[in-house]
Amino acid sequence: MTALKGFTIILTLLLVLTACGGAETGAGADYAEAPQAIEAPAAPSVGMEDLLNTDESLALEEEAASEAPTDDSSARRDQQLGNANQSQLQRLVIRNASMSIEVAGVREAESAIRTKVDELGGYIVEVQTNGSEEESMTARMTFRVPSERFDDALSGVQGLAEKVRSRSITGTDVTEEYVDLDSRLRNLEATRDRLAGFLEDASTVEEALQVNESLTQVQGDLEQIRGRMQYLEQSAALSTFTIDLAPVPSAISLIQPGWQPLEVASEAFANLVEFGQELVNVAIVVLVWSPVWLPFVALIWWVRRRFIRTRAGKTGSSPA
Repeated sequence: MTALKGFTIILTLLLVLTACGGAETGAGADYAEAPQAIEAPAAPSVGMEDLLNTDESLALEEEAASEAPTDDSSARRDQQLGNANQSQLQRLVIRNASMSIEVAGVREAESAIRTKVDELGGYIVEVQTNGSEEESMTARMTFRVPSERFDDALSGVQGLAEKVRSRSITGTDVTEEYVDLDSRLRNLEATRDRLAGFLEDASTVEEALQVNESLTQVQGDLEQIRGRMQYLEQSAALSTFTIDLAPVPSAISLIQPGWQPLEVASEAFANLVEFGQELVNVAIVVLVWSPVWLPFVALIWWVRRRFIRTRAGKTGSSPA
């Protein structure tokens, strides 16, 4: 009986190994013919029934046979999912645009862009305005729209422009980076699963701590890769537009608007009359104060006249 049990255990191990080998073979052959991968593990059951005709071995055989296709089916589904992802994977291109345009009215253009963005299924990120007067107001708008509506958004903005000062369209292909990140993600997930198994089998606290530290690091790397992949997906799915709006410059006029020559002449005449009035006022003040300043003026005049006569007399009496 003991020998029978030992023989049963050995055959069971062989059966499990055979099932695992069949699963790997089925997964590798899935590229050529997927249905054979599911049927492959059932072959060892015939030999097993002939070798061991006991209820215990038959039960083990049926259990292993039932589990083997399950594992193989899981591998096949993963492979099919990978193939589907490869077939559905398109080029990830991040497309952005920036424009500087002149518009007839900044407020009207801003409102029209908001409406267009809503129609395209996008959203406004930021709006900056400078100035309050319509003639001097400028604005900068940043918005995002689905990448498949990129051309519609571009033509919609250009349709509002009286003049396009500048335009820049950029495209960055991140497909290679995304595929590389996806490969690293799968490898790290497999490493995480293995570390989780090691953590369960750890026999000492020290081993558990070491495995847990490695598991934490791998988990952090996984989160970073997922975040980067999500950023690339969102950036490729939505295009960013940066639009500078400015009013059309008004024409320079040689004649200042609102010039009134008659008003200028009238103002000049009024200033002349005011100046004459000031002169008359000064004359009246001088005349009124004449009793005060007139004697001083007369005294100065007399002294000067006498000095001149005295000097003339001395000059005439001097010898030749």
